[in-house]
Amino acid sequence: MKTKEFLEVLNAHKDLPVYFEYQPGNFVRTDYHLTEIKNVDFDTVDCGGVQNKWNEVHVQIWENEVPEPNHQLTGSKILSIFEVVNKVRTTLQDVEVFFEYQNQNFHKATLPVAAYEVKNDLLIVRLGEGFTTCKAKDRANTEEEKAQACCGSPVEVEVKEEANQCAPGSGCC
Repeated sequence: MKTKEFLEVLNAHKDLPVYFEYQPGNFVRTDYHLTEIKNVDFDTVDCGGVQNKWNEVHVQIWENEVPEPNHQLTGSKILSIFEVVNKVRTTLQDVEVFFEYQNQNFHKATLPVAAYEVKNDLLIVRLGEGFTTCKAKDRANTEEEKAQACCGSPVEVEVKEEANQCAPGSGCC
């Protein structure tokens, strides 16, 4: 989901509390904070030696160590956080938006939006799984090109085990 699409969803449901589901059936605590909105520039070189450049927006979700039962973000509150950020610098609109999250039981991850739904007067944002990939293989058009990509199928390596040359009790080992 692009940043502008996420903001449109919030705008359409301003008065609803926003819940984030980071794994099926597992939700960010309802008293979370959005602590940073980052424009992230990537400038990478993949294993095939090709430079890649792209941008993303990362929104950091944070849970205070001490639960805050009277704190809950609605669509309008999240929009106001974006407005505060945009007064300092413009948030990229036409790029994918990701959410950074972790808790005691879930490792830090940068997760895309998989879907959203309105249910029981809540806006539920379902976060998807992030995946790694091999761009050199992804660029390949044929099976032969994929096999020749630098991270293609592993080559079987013969491992020779040398027999122990020391006689038991000889003291050489």
